[in-house]
Amino acid sequence: MRDFVLILWILSIAFCNSALAQQEENFPASGPLKVTRLKGPIVFDGIPDEEAWQSVPALPLSMYMPVPGNDPTQHSVVKIAYDDDYLYVSGVIYYSDKSRLRAIGKQRNYDDGISSSGLSFVLDTFNDRENAVFFGTNPNGQRTDASIKNDCEDEDNDFNTSWNTFWDVEAVITEQGWSAEFRIPFSSLRFQSIEGKTLMGITIMRWSPGLPELATFPKISPKLSNSYWRPSQTATIEFEGLQSTRPLYITPYLIGGVGQLNELNVPGTAYEMSSTPKYDAGLDLKYGISNNLTLDVTVNTDFAQIEADDQMINLTRYSLFFPEKRVFFLEKTDAFDFSFLEGNNLFYSRRIGIHGDQSVRIYGGARMTGRVDNWDIGVLSIQTEAFMDNPGENFGAMRLKRSVLNPYSYVGGMATSRLGIDGAYNVAYGLDGHFRITGDEYLTFRMAQTVEDNVNNMPLQLEPTRMLFRWQRRSRVGLGYDFIYTYSGTQYNPGIGFERKKNYHGPSGEISYRWWPGESSILLDHGLTLEAYNYRNTLTGLNETVHMCVTWAYRMKSMYGGRIKANLFVEDLADRLILGRNQAEVPPGRYSFVNFSPVFYTSWARNLSAQFASVAGNFYDGWRFSFYVEPRLKIGSDFDLGVTYYLDHVDFPGRETGFTNHIFGFRGLMTLTTRTSLSSFVQYNTAIERVIANVRFRYNPREGNDFYVVYDEGMNTNIHRATPILPYSRGRTILLKYTYTFLL
Repeated sequence: MRDFVLILWILSIAFCNSALAQQEENFPASGPLKVTRLKGPIVFDGIPDEEAWQSVPALPLSMYMPVPGNDPTQHSVVKIAYDDDYLYVSGVIYYSDKSRLRAIGKQRNYDDGISSSGLSFVLDTFNDRENAVFFGTNPNGQRTDASIKNDCEDEDNDFNTSWNTFWDVEAVITEQGWSAEFRIPFSSLRFQSIEGKTLMGITIMRWSPGLPELATFPKISPKLSNSYWRPSQTATIEFEGLQSTRPLYITPYLIGGVGQLNELNVPGTAYEMSSTPKYDAGLDLKYGISNNLTLDVTVNTDFAQIEADDQMINLTRYSLFFPEKRVFFLEKTDAFDFSFLEGNNLFYSRRIGIHGDQSVRIYGGARMTGRVDNWDIGVLSIQTEAFMDNPGENFGAMRLKRSVLNPYSYVGGMATSRLGIDGAYNVAYGLDGHFRITGDEYLTFRMAQTVEDNVNNMPLQLEPTRMLFRWQRRSRVGLGYDFIYTYSGTQYNPGIGFERKKNYHGPSGEISYRWWPGESSILLDHGLTLEAYNYRNTLTGLNETVHMCVTWAYRMKSMYGGRIKANLFVEDLADRLILGRNQAEVPPGRYSFVNFSPVFYTSWARNLSAQFASVAGNFYDGWRFSFYVEPRLKIGSDFDLGVTYYLDHVDFPGRETGFTNHIFGFRGLMTLTTRTSLSSFVQYNTAIERVIANVRFRYNPREGNDFYVVYDEGMNTNIHRATPILPYSRGRTILLKYTYTFLL
């Protein structure tokens, strides 16, 4: 490991001078921008034409794409202001050719906002360059809000649209284009004031898919992926005399409905349908303890409106990772993040309230998050009931981080606990640090250990230890790299964490070079990446898996793009590997194989778009062909239809075994207004010969006030695969849920 760290240090010295020179583009030395306090009233109607707006200076936008640094081709007048109660952002968006304006989507947190013209902004409320919140709208007045963590390094996991807060927006389509006004209550934001001054960070974005063109304030270099969403790229703004109120939000819910289940009768000769009424109640409470600390309390937590997980077939030796979808746990996820990458984490909230694929009642719990001086704080405690062979349990987590050295660095620690009423316990604790060394160079280390009952715990040994050392050069322009050493001990077992693979250690690395060809090219950017990892078994020391690949990826200015990847695997299996749902197996031994995985996608900004991906080539002692396609059709601003199809074909000719599996999915969305939506998600998996359907109606007249109708059903397709004959319906549930928020 010393040799590995030494290599990283040598590489960092070699490139630090050029990295520092490039970094200065994004971090101007000028002081914070003072936000204008409004001197008069405004009419909140989406048209910023009042006299109070006239004294507010407009912000200069710069083109981010297709040609970074150019002046935008379309004119915009974007302003920010505030009064005692609200932060305001307004935009007058002009089009020289109004046929380029696109107004697609009305649903709250619509997941394909890229297809519509939009105005949005990132707000780093603590100015910590690491975490932020996001607000966006389109010409229909659609509302999207999200939380951002980890400087949005991983867009799939660090940008969370399940975070919601109280705010308003109005938008109007005009003869010249469209305009919008955002109104964000300061009571909905957490921030820190020092000597009467409050510093935040902001990035404002105008998106025009009909061109396509993205313009931002401030001017942002594209050298970091997703740089327009990164808190580290925001411009610092300053407020004077902010006094956040501390409202108390109480949100009770009522739920009622019926559940039907087909169960085998006592003689075991046939299935009989039973019906059970379902009714429940509970509440959530939110209180701003101070400007920068929030307390959330939940009683009898319910997740009836949550969409079903995507069906997956596992063709790897790693555990499948399913993302969290429950709103209570998604809110403020940044406060409890202790990541070892690739989904591995000391805290994985799906360990709470879920046993296998069954929901477990959560009696209640509390969470406190926020900042005290330079410390970021997260504390959580949740109590669940006993379920099947699982005792009633208490889940606890505490996370602390402190800014050090510069705005982009911190040190911290975390502890988690899982305590059963039967005396079982699992405790995990860890320390970490994340440092911006210079320019684009970042160093990260994390170490954690676990202690549990019925185990010979050895806290001073490596067996219960997890470690990560990482050196990055975060750049999508020119040279970038990412070197990692990871270690997972044989007794490391985080009770409320997630591990894709256990008992392994070794290095992994990535070196890339990316080009931005310029104005004359049809390409927006393209680049080559070399990746490799070499993992050994921690217990035996034997080499377990090696992977090397080379990738060429490209994006076009038309927003088409794709990649071509060539993979080499060397796998040593000490035990047989089970594939799919026990559909095939690979015997122990050493295997070397090569495959290719191309991806192509059309512009998501078009009414009809699609993504295609495949894997083809050798697979252990056989071969594999996998294919994925996702077409999507948007009809006007009210209808959105999507289909997903997965094909996995695995064949081992020498052993005369293999399987073919199909997964079909359909998503439909109808939104006649910004307050109502009807969505459906239907999946069919040939491996389990079952159709799973989920339909949800939502009426959301205002934030905190929701009415849901939810229908779920599972249906067997091959009813003759078992004796007695299976019923067509495994069961169904119809639920009505109503929540109302009281502001005290």
